[in-house]
Amino acid sequence: MTRSLAARGHSVTVFTSGRPDIPGGRVVGLRRLHPRDDVHELAFGLRVAPHLLAGRFDAVHSLMPCDAAAAVLTARVAGHRVVYEELGIPDPDYWRQRRDGRIRHWLVPRVDVYACMSEYAAAELQRVFGRPAVVVPGGVRLAEFEPARREPTPTVLFSGALSEPRKGLADLLQAVALLLPGMPELRLWLSGPGDVSAQLARLPGAVRAAVEVLPLGGPHEQSGRYSRAWVTALPSVRDSFGLVLIESLAAGTPIVVSNDAAPPSLVSKGTGAIAEPGDAVSLAAALREALELARRPETAERCRRSAAAFDWDAAIAPRLEDLYSGRAPLEAAA
Repeated sequence: MTRSLAARGHSVTVFTSGRPDIPGGRVVGLRRLHPRDDVHELAFGLRVAPHLLAGRFDAVHSLMPCDAAAAVLTARVAGHRVVYEELGIPDPDYWRQRRDGRIRHWLVPRVDVYACMSEYAAAELQRVFGRPAVVVPGGVRLAEFEPARREPTPTVLFSGALSEPRKGLADLLQAVALLLPGMPELRLWLSGPGDVSAQLARLPGAVRAAVEVLPLGGPHEQSGRYSRAWVTALPSVRDSFGLVLIESLAAGTPIVVSNDAAPPSLVSKGTGAIAEPGDAVSLAAALREALELARRPETAERCRRSAAAFDWDAAIAPRLEDLYSGRAPLEAAA
């Protein structure tokens, strides 16, 4: 985001508790003071408020509720436009379980722009709270993802939190077990945080032999994994977007998703397949369909064309300019 906006001539300041390398942006580090995430987020919001007052920014784009609340409160004096981007699905039941749940509720009617990562999440905001949202999806730089020669044998990539049940790895392992008798050369790559050694130890030997747990690696290594795989599978539920799916498409690799929440909207004709959630038989059929797509020479270009709508420079940065300036109308979710 910062790199794309800076390239379009904007001055961008990033407040963070990390130490990111952000080309084109001015980074202000606010050292993390508390190990607990909820306490840290509250402290970060309190500490960023004086900077927002002094900075006289035109717009403040917040990704977490506590700093968004700080942006709302300081806007009365500083005059900036407040954009809050909910990275999940607006869900009051889930919010009630969180310490920042009341802040999330408080923000809904008060921010200038409420952004969601997908049409699905925006529709939930409209349905539950009666507030329209704009869609600001995750982005990719298409030029940094190029198709490459695929692995010599059919290879499925799972990229996500390995120990998070919601991501659907258990269903994927069952689907692979169903496919192996007719496709013994099939391989499954697992890429992401989490320890699945106990889960893999319980698998039949043939299935276990087909699975390779990849090292985490760096961000620059991911594009190569996507492009060498035949299919990227993320059979998750309750996902607000699915950045790994967009990255896979940008690399020319078709995707498989569950028919739940936002990911199905990322599948278009010739770019992947959709399975029923929690159904290993349906997932096996979707994997078979997507693996067949990977064999077709036109599939890589189709995938990349579908990912172009998420390119930071060409698609998302112009939209952000309109949101920050107030030129873009708030669109009610369908």
